Amino acid sequence: MPGYNAREAFQWAIGVPDVVTASGEVARSLNDIASYKKGKNKKDVASSVECYAKEHGTSGEEAVTAIAGMAKHAWRTINRSCMVMDSAMLPAAQLAVNLTKTLEVIYLGGRDAYTFAADLKDLVVSLFLNGPTV
Repeated sequence: MPGYNAREAFQWAIGVPDVVTASGEVARSLNDIASYKKGKNKKDVASSVECYAKEHGTSGEEAVTAIAGMAKHAWRTINRSCMVMDSAMLPAAQLAVNLTKTLEVIYLGGRDAYTFAADLKDLVVSLFLNGPTV
């Protein structure tokens, strides 16, 4: 990051946490949706989906839709923050953005490939062994 030293970058991270916070919101939302769809263990605490359903008196699927909407809103926050930040700081923000993109793949369609890595096997084989299909 030309023109910035480590201290200034650290101060930016503390002073402008929107990208990092929104990335965490996306991660939590996607994980909770996936765990709701896969089922939970007896000792697991209530997820945001279950809390939303109980708090708003909705069904589980309605709560999943609402939590997915929150994840979508968090993506908007990420995009908006990246558009207005100093271009010299974009490489630092890109780390959080890339992690969030990876989470979208891991939790694609409500699957939980973080906990059940076998769910990613077909994707990895497709990307790295079969090559691109055009």
